[in-house]
Amino acid sequence: MKKLLAILPLLALLPSSVLADFSRSQAVLHPTFPGTGPFIIEISGTWPTDCHPGEQKPVVESFDGHTVEIGFEIIIVHITCNTRDTPYRVLVDMSEVVRTTKPLGDMLDIQASFQGGTLEQTLELVCPEDWDCASLPGNQQWPEPGLYYASGLSNQGLLVARQNAATVIFPLVYDESGRSEWLFTGSRMVEDSFFTKIARFSGGDCFGCEPTDATPDMTPIGYLTVLADRPGVLQVKANDGLFTEYQSLVFGYSTFLVGPAGEQSLIDLEGRWGIKENRGTNPPLGDLTEFLPGAFDIVLEDIVTADNGILPGGQVSYLVSTLTGETLGQLVCNGQTGIDGTTNVCEFIDPTDAAEPLFLFYQNGPSTLSIEFGRPLIAVGVAPGGKAVRLD
Repeated sequence: MKKLLAILPLLALLPSSVLADFSRSQAVLHPTFPGTGPFIIEISGTWPTDCHPGEQKPVVESFDGHTVEIGFEIIIVHITCNTRDTPYRVLVDMSEVVRTTKPLGDMLDIQASFQGGTLEQTLELVCPEDWDCASLPGNQQWPEPGLYYASGLSNQGLLVARQNAATVIFPLVYDESGRSEWLFTGSRMVEDSFFTKIARFSGGDCFGCEPTDATPDMTPIGYLTVLADRPGVLQVKANDGLFTEYQSLVFGYSTFLVGPAGEQSLIDLEGRWGIKENRGTNPPLGDLTEFLPGAFDIVLEDIVTADNGILPGGQVSYLVSTLTGETLGQLVCNGQTGIDGTTNVCEFIDPTDAAEPLFLFYQNGPSTLSIEFGRPLIAVGVAPGGKAVRLD
């Protein structure tokens, strides 16, 4: 009742002329086909004003195994709303709901309501029999191992360790008295999703003390849900909180400040790299190793960081070569206007066509690159692509 009384005055502040419009919105599941397991519903699209559900807390109002009804609690109130197209994204954690009510059947009906408008969509929970789901890429993203931080949470962080899909995340936090805690979570990544219990350890040996036979206590204190947007960017939710974005912490490698007003950080890619994942079945092209060897060197060529009107975002260029020094092409990384600073894309240009990149290199973190074919395809098949990791 107190919560309702607190919300009612805020509702009076909402502009009555703003009507919800889900016509340019859609929902997807993470993982793609969760079956009866936990999952995340992602709702995204473009809103005709800046009064959009992405600035409200999503709440699962009901779930009967077939239909989920989603509403939104007010977090940010706009007394006046700008009339402009605004991209938005909402992540709805269904893991707690699924622990009490399992999905039933092969389909899920989604009903999301906000300011009088409703998004209705039906999604597959199980791969249809006539689909070749084994060949679908799905939402495959695994986190880059290492330290992660969140903007505005300077005293907290995450330590991520991973071997294939097996993942362990240690939240680096403090208790109510300000003392550091040892928290542990461990599970397996399912495509790009991670659901697990949070355990607190206590009662062990102190650092530097003589070892004893003490057995630490492991106390469950809640649940952790993680969505890997990219290997170096995680959306993390603890218990009933909101999803918070964590980015991989770059240390041991230089960075360049580029982008408008130097607002983007590009990791220095100079070093030796090796192909970790290799794909491609497009008939005239083959796979990634038709263009890049299993190991290659990236050498810094030039840096332009000043805003000079021609390159307002700055530019870092490299030469890509074989281990014996034969040049394969040029890698050009630009600051990008209006693009999330954590999404850094570099163009690999080979001598066959200087006007169009052969590949796009995505900086996932300090030691991983995603490689995607950058030219239009005519023939059928999977385009060349994969991932590379540092070898030095």
